Amino acid sequence: MPYKVLVADDDEGQRKSHGFALEVATAILEDEIAIVETATSVETWQKIKGETFNLIILDNDFKDTSLKGHLPGIALLQLAKKEGPNKSTPVFFCSADAYDTLKAMVEKFGGVYLPKVGYDIENVASLFADKMKKK
Repeated sequence: MPYKVLVADDDEGQRKSHGFALEVATAILEDEIAIVETATSVETWQKIKGETFNLIILDNDFKDTSLKGHLPGIALLQLAKKEGPNKSTPVFFCSADAYDTLKAMVEKFGGVYLPKVGYDIENVASLFADKMKKK
């Protein structure tokens, strides 16, 4: 059975970058990766609470503030670790919001902070693969 990864980011270019990194990760893992993409926080929360993933890649600043149920990514991370089928799923929190307080909050809630600035696909692929390896 292939790995299943949720890529949640409102920026299509960033979702593609994560997709490229996950393609490289397939070679490292020697297995397939099924990618599920979301572009709103509302859709992301539906996926997190309704499906099981091997890895979640999460943005912080979704541009869906007009939608009922909108949440920032840090709240989604918190909820994912508290309820639903992904409590123990590794979460990479990939954000352009590069400040120490956010990084500390991500780590406090059990995520791995990954800044968008300096995003290196090969290094990121290794990080993703290491967190997903089936035991």
